[in-house]
Amino acid sequence: MMVVQPVEWTTDDFVYVSELDSDHQKVFRNIENARQALANGTPVPQLGFLLWRLSRSLSVHLASEERAMRESRYEAFHWHQQQHHAGRAKMAHLLEIAHAKDTQSIAAALQDFTGWLRDHVGLADRMLAAHLRNDRRERLVS
Repeated sequence: MMVVQPVEWTTDDFVYVSELDSDHQKVFRNIENARQALANGTPVPQLGFLLWRLSRSLSVHLASEERAMRESRYEAFHWHQQQHHAGRAKMAHLLEIAHAKDTQSIAAALQDFTGWLRDHVGLADRMLAAHLRNDRRERLVS
């Protein structure tokens, strides 16, 4: 069976916008809960619930980010939103695979989604966070 590496949110994952960091911690925690369940041989229906919870936390987070981008008139909104579409597609694939009850495929899809999330937080969300911090400073001054 494919082993999915532990997923831990660390200080390296900070983007320094508290709402984003809090959401990211929750999404990472939900990934790790699903990973542990998969590694421990948890029955697929229970694993499916954990994946649904992960999907929900991702959905809430991405909607919050998109709202913040619109409100702050983020110039890279469409590019960032495309990144979200890719993440949503990976999450949908993971949920679809879970219905097949093939734990090897679930592990591979979870690993793929986790890689996307780490890349997304590391680049797209850092860029957005810098924009949001600057936008907030400008609002305080004006």
